Amino acid sequence: MITRFSQTLVLTTVLALPLASVYGQTYLTDITLFSADAYGNFIPPDIYETRYNENFDVWIQSGALGGPFLNGPTSETAQPNILLPLGVDTFTLPTSPGADAPLFGINLFFNGSVTPSISAYGLMLTAPSEPHLFLADSAPNTTAPDGLTIPGAGTLSFVSGNEQITLTDFYFATPSVYNVDMVGAFSTGPDGKDDYVGGITLSVTSVPEPQLSLWIIGLLSGMVATYRRVRLQQTN
Repeated sequence: MITRFSQTLVLTTVLALPLASVYGQTYLTDITLFSADAYGNFIPPDIYETRYNENFDVWIQSGALGGPFLNGPTSETAQPNILLPLGVDTFTLPTSPGADAPLFGINLFFNGSVTPSISAYGLMLTAPSEPHLFLADSAPNTTAPDGLTIPGAGTLSFVSGNEQITLTDFYFATPSVYNVDMVGAFSTGPDGKDDYVGGITLSVTSVPEPQLSLWIIGLLSGMVATYRRVRLQQTN
């Protein structure tokens, strides 16, 4: 009986621990970009988003510039639903050009939420060699997917279930930096004007989900206690 119990304990441990790695999945479901002031607040005129309305669209390419589009090709299909697996993912964000504001902000929305989980802002790039300088954006007036204003998340990282998602890179560049024409204001495909080109890198790591961790600890503790009682009964 002791041997059988030991086998059960080992099997339970092996089966329980991987639960933390499959518990919950994170999807990138909206992006907004906006011209910003020195504090990260939206200032007109530039708003870009991944919803079907009057504002210009954010287009999302997988990987480096020129990669496959993950949303579009029209405003009606601009909202993404991108699964973020464990690891590092890079996305390029071409948009129709705007007013060349010196600062630009970004809000990232996940799992259908209309509240940003990650917000950042930084200097617009005017040359390829410039560093990607950005900060977390906690300004009270940033942009929501519906074009209204909303407070920034104030963080570059958040935890969803057992996953931590971190923005490790963000940039937004004037048309003269890349000199490409891939998208228009409301559809993918050239429109005769060189694009703004932005980019983000997201790191997704696994972290213990608190309630699940407590459940596993409780389960294993209970089995160890039962094992000890069985051993004690057999020795008496």
